[in-house]
Amino acid sequence: MPNPRYTTIAIQLHWLTALLIAAAFALGLTVDNFPKAYTGTIINLHALLGVAILVASLARLGWRLTHRPPALEASSGRIIRLASKAVHGLLYALMVVVPLIGFPTLFYRGRGLDFGLVQIAPFLPRTPEIYRPLTDIHEYAAFALVGLAIGHALAALYHQFVLKDGLLSRMALARR
Repeated sequence: MPNPRYTTIAIQLHWLTALLIAAAFALGLTVDNFPKAYTGTIINLHALLGVAILVASLARLGWRLTHRPPALEASSGRIIRLASKAVHGLLYALMVVVPLIGFPTLFYRGRGLDFGLVQIAPFLPRTPEIYRPLTDIHEYAAFALVGLAIGHALAALYHQFVLKDGLLSRMALARR
């Protein structure tokens, strides 16, 4: 019997957040590698990706709460079910928490947010004793998010290619 698929919206939100997180993480890691003249633009783009991650994650969480995901295979044991719930819960929490930590970090650095037509000026005083620890927390949480996402992806690959239970087909972008 084929595995039931997630809804199209759940699949699209899943891959959108994955792409946004990868892009934001890559920019966060490489911001110092760009010429200094581009630092402000790169930081703003990173922050805009953070806004997009937060919006997509909240939409995804709302969708998940109102649309039950397909059940795991009946052969999945209790530990796999518990691990799946724990990992998904932590992923959702970190997808919301990481950007929420990033915003005050940005503003306490004395930076604003430029959406193009609309700008949010820095409204908090530049306070290194606040933004430095917030930066560390933001970075640690981002590494935890990406590490957990990599573990999540590896577990999906294990299911697909070792257990051969067709798990990846549940979240595939297009049916063939």
